[in-house]
Amino acid sequence: MLTKATTLCVLCTTLAFSAQANDTVTVAGSTSVSHIMDILAEHYSVKHPDTKINVQGISSSAGIVALKTGTAEIGMSSRFINSTELDNNYTITPIAHDGIALVVNPNNPVNNITRLQVDNIYHGVTKNWQQVGGNNNPIAVVSRENASGSRFSFEHFMKLTKDIAGFTVSDINPEVLIVSTNGMVKSLIARNQQAIGYLSFGSVDSSIKPLSYNGVSPSIKNIQSGEYKMARPFLIMYKKQGLSANAKQFIQFLNSDNAKKIINDNGYIAEQS
Repeated sequence: MLTKATTLCVLCTTLAFSAQANDTVTVAGSTSVSHIMDILAEHYSVKHPDTKINVQGISSSAGIVALKTGTAEIGMSSRFINSTELDNNYTITPIAHDGIALVVNPNNPVNNITRLQVDNIYHGVTKNWQQVGGNNNPIAVVSRENASGSRFSFEHFMKLTKDIAGFTVSDINPEVLIVSTNGMVKSLIARNQQAIGYLSFGSVDSSIKPLSYNGVSPSIKNIQSGEYKMARPFLIMYKKQGLSANAKQFIQFLNSDNAKKIINDNGYIAEQS
């Protein structure tokens, strides 16, 4: 009897664990997308309390890997995906559009920056704020890690890349400080009056100051009109076959009018049907 009881207990525990695992949908990838995905997941959980949406901000490239290896059912990317990364077995869907904002400390007197000035700063040619209309202080330049979708898009727009043996690689100054998330960029610049970096427009708050780029401010209106050029899509990625019922239901929610309203209300531009 003791053996049967013990076996039954183990079986029940295993079934409970399996049920719990099946009720969890893991969404992994871009830290920029994860900011709004966390909010969407919270809203979804109100009406679906039995389903846990596990959002992991780990970078766009890492999200692709997580999707391909099966450690995530849904990937997130803040950059375009090419055919060598995901084949026709996957669906790639835009859910929103976002600007990339160049940001400085609120106490920095500089309010606008040009493409040439950005190029010189990130190549290490311009090293003092006085050279771009600021105070006589050295510039602390901040960038993201190589796997970041924000970095990929930023360097693409700013042409901060070069070709080596048929591969496109970063061409920024190797002395630039590299950090791993939007949050770290924001935290560092909020504490350092000499710092400059870039991050998702939707992540901008009063702790940092977004710069106008070539005389155009990074506003929703200017991103929608195309006047502000540094904009990119927020993508979700998933397999065409084998999705769990909970993952399918969450993806339906991400494409719903309710989700679009949440996206717009939080400073992003929802993808229109």
